[in-house]
Amino acid sequence: MSEAWNRRILFFAGAWNIVAGASALADPARHFAQLYHGSLALGDPLQAFFFRATWINVIAWGVGYIVAGFRPTARGPILLAGALGKLAYFGACVGLHASGGATATLLGFSALDVVFAALFFSFLAARRGVKGQPRGA
Repeated sequence: MSEAWNRRILFFAGAWNIVAGASALADPARHFAQLYHGSLALGDPLQAFFFRATWINVIAWGVGYIVAGFRPTARGPILLAGALGKLAYFGACVGLHASGGATATLLGFSALDVVFAALFFSFLAARRGVKGQPRGA
C-alpha cells in the first residue's frame, strides 16, 4: 500500500476516534441508548469520571493517529499500541455483547476497530520490510 493510502487511513482512523469520542461526550444518553442495554448514572461522580476519561482517551488516540499520518518515521509505537488497544476493545465488546450488555450496533462499530488493527499491523510489517529486516523476525 502506498504512503498516501497509509496517511489517508491514519487520518480516517483519527477522525473516527475523534468523532466517536466527541459524540459520546456531547450526548451520553443517546450514546448509551444506541450501543448498550442499561444506563449510565452520570450523576455518580465516579461513573461520570470513567465515562469522560474513556472518551477523552479515545479522542487523544485519534489525535495520535493523525500525528502518525504526518510523521511516518515516528508511527511505529503508536500503531503497535493502537492496534493492540483496538483488538482489546473489540474483545471487551464481544464479551459485553455475549453477556447481554451491548447492542449489535456496538459489535458492528467495534468490528471496524479490528479492520484498523489489521491495517496498522500491515503498515508495521511493510515498514519492517522497507528497513531491510525480515518480516517474521
